[in-house]
Amino acid sequence: MLLVTVAVMVVPGVLLSLGLGFRRLIAVGLAPLFSVAVAGVAAVLGSLIGIRWSIWLVLGASVVFSAIAFVLTRRFGRLPRTEEPRPDGTGVLAAAGAGVVLGGALIAWRTVTLIGNPENIAQRFDNVFHLNAVEYIVSTGDGSSLTLGEMTGNTGAAAVYPAAWHSLAALVVQVTGTSVPIAVNALNIVIAAVVWPLSIVLLARIVAGKRPAVLLAAGVLSAAFIGFPYLMMVWGPLFPYMLSVALLPAAVGSVLLAVGMGRQVRAAVLPAVLAVLIAVAALGLSHMSTVNSLLLVSIPALAWALVRWPVTVSRIRTPLGAVILKSGIALAGLGLSVILWLKLRPVPYDVWGPHQTPGGAVGEVLSYSPMGFPLISLAVSVLGLVGIIHILRSGHHRWLLVSFALVGYLYVVDAGLERGPWRAVLTGIWYADTNRLAALLPLFGVLLGALGTGAAVTWLAGLRTAATKGDGTEERFLGGRRSARRVGYAAGLTVLALLLAVSTQTEPLETYLEGGEQFYLRDTPTSILSSDEYELLERADQSLPEDAVIAGNPWNGSTLAFAFTGRKVLSYHLFETQSPAAIEVSESLRDAATDPRACDAVEETGVSYVLDFGTQYLVEGGGEGLFPGFDDLADSDAVRLVDEQGAAKLYEVVVCQ
Repeated sequence: MLLVTVAVMVVPGVLLSLGLGFRRLIAVGLAPLFSVAVAGVAAVLGSLIGIRWSIWLVLGASVVFSAIAFVLTRRFGRLPRTEEPRPDGTGVLAAAGAGVVLGGALIAWRTVTLIGNPENIAQRFDNVFHLNAVEYIVSTGDGSSLTLGEMTGNTGAAAVYPAAWHSLAALVVQVTGTSVPIAVNALNIVIAAVVWPLSIVLLARIVAGKRPAVLLAAGVLSAAFIGFPYLMMVWGPLFPYMLSVALLPAAVGSVLLAVGMGRQVRAAVLPAVLAVLIAVAALGLSHMSTVNSLLLVSIPALAWALVRWPVTVSRIRTPLGAVILKSGIALAGLGLSVILWLKLRPVPYDVWGPHQTPGGAVGEVLSYSPMGFPLISLAVSVLGLVGIIHILRSGHHRWLLVSFALVGYLYVVDAGLERGPWRAVLTGIWYADTNRLAALLPLFGVLLGALGTGAAVTWLAGLRTAATKGDGTEERFLGGRRSARRVGYAAGLTVLALLLAVSTQTEPLETYLEGGEQFYLRDTPTSILSSDEYELLERADQSLPEDAVIAGNPWNGSTLAFAFTGRKVLSYHLFETQSPAAIEVSESLRDAATDPRACDAVEETGVSYVLDFGTQYLVEGGGEGLFPGFDDLADSDAVRLVDEQGAAKLYEVVVCQ
């Protein structure tokens, strides 16, 4: 299951990466970003031309896009041989791979423990929509982001909803034949434990160059933070947003390649610019707010590139045409960033107020412990501080500190200021939800901590000059001729990895995850599906006719019958645009035996079954009194009981058929 999910997330993107001319770590690191873009665009195009959503559509689109990329880059986008960088050596690749594997293993362990049973679901508000949306794509064969909102009765522009995450989960269902809950859990584990570490290690490679200690540390440190990925699996849950944030480091890396700010790595202008466009598509089709996050993180890098290039020309004789071209790219990027920042925002939404004072919020940013969480790890905080000092002393990557300051400021505004126009303008893009901004902080925590680790290792190894000049001495030391030195350095990196792993898996992280487990359990005071309701839905999947239409109060979990059985339901989400007939059924079904209007509504909607999952609602009192037509069904002549499990009951409508 997990291997199939990894293949879905990586293989299409690898083909496109190779088509664009990227190789080795860069090609693999960009693969999940490109896979999401390929899947998202293929879903939209397939919907428009009438091709059902399937793995064959994705693979076909991947081959076509890769062929186009290959032709374009071979014709217009190749570096002169004299400018091609030396490929990453074995030591660099081994360190990067070890970091991804170790960090991914730690995250996988934590996420599997958090979820518990593979069939468990996150029993939270947003997951009602997400689970049903996955089944909607499986049932309709339409995974387009232009039409997903039609599930809840929206049309036109209102039906647009970023569907990349849902479409990928639907692919896992189709390819493996598993259930929607299991496919969703598999996808989320892969996003957290594969996509995120791979993406952040790629960015570390582009930012820091060929430095094994930095790449190893980046992978391990990706497992150190509550804010990402674990918070996104508990709060909301924000699964599509989690996908987009996991892809964000790779997207930032593509921007750095496009403006020539990669360290010991270069890319021709055309493939690099195409990579940026692909990255924007991937983020936009995953969750639009992360496009703004990309802008926020990238603007300092673009500005830094504009300031740096005149100096670069005078020092190393860079061709004037190349400088003008990249300056134009940077200027266009800055202008586009301003426009998108003002335009890409949801309708006004400001439900959550501040939870901290401004000073307290600053402390949360600097310690990477947002949302009132305790200090996750003293070692991580110290390494981040060392990374900041290293940047200030070396002069490299100062744009990164500006990006960190910008993201940190927005977090402080949302976490520490009262509701108002300034807060809405700055953070409304993220629904003024501090949790979403908290998920961006680990990107900087990992990078700064990895740079701090690299600086400490270099200092301890007596290679400070190599660290400040970035001339690859660390890699040459790892791959030197004397085998004893190679073995010694490899052993040192192994010890470093173990120390980082131990220091990051702290009690605050474990305590948070133990608390989060309650939201995946079935029989708690806040769960929307009990064990009895699970069992009843499993039997209903086998016994109900394929054309059944199921009614029920969506606030008590009955609407999840669609995700579990594939049968149509009267309500697919807690909030949706319903027809007058559906409203009439919700209000009067129990009286359909004697009420002609209720009977007409039953006939029009085709409702044939009703689920009664009691009065434990997703939000306390949230569904109480809103659907009186489904109350007291035991005394109604309009239905008859056909199955029950504990307090969960399934009724068949016996009138108006």
